[in-house]
Amino acid sequence: MDPEIDITAKLADVFWDMDVHPDRLLRLLRGDIEKIGHVDRANLFRRLLTTYDWYTLLAMIPPDRLPEALSDAVLDHLHPAGLKDRYRYARRILYG
Repeated sequence: MDPEIDITAKLADVFWDMDVHPDRLLRLLRGDIEKIGHVDRANLFRRLLTTYDWYTLLAMIPPDRLPEALSDAVLDHLHPAGLKDRYRYARRILYG
């Protein structure tokens, strides 16, 4: 993760509509916890993928969590379809 960006602030921005502490979102992102209320990691990744550009995502998402972020469980629920296709292409390039 990139120390240059304020990851907790970006996570808080994505979950502006929920009363959840950004540090808990960071723990969810890193895999330290499985859920925060009804929000699981797949939901977190969906919001991130629909909000931020690829380079910001790479700076935010830990490398060991990137395959999970690009999994079918996450991508199948992205809209619009073009966004889904773009991340499937990235997954294919990264992981074959």
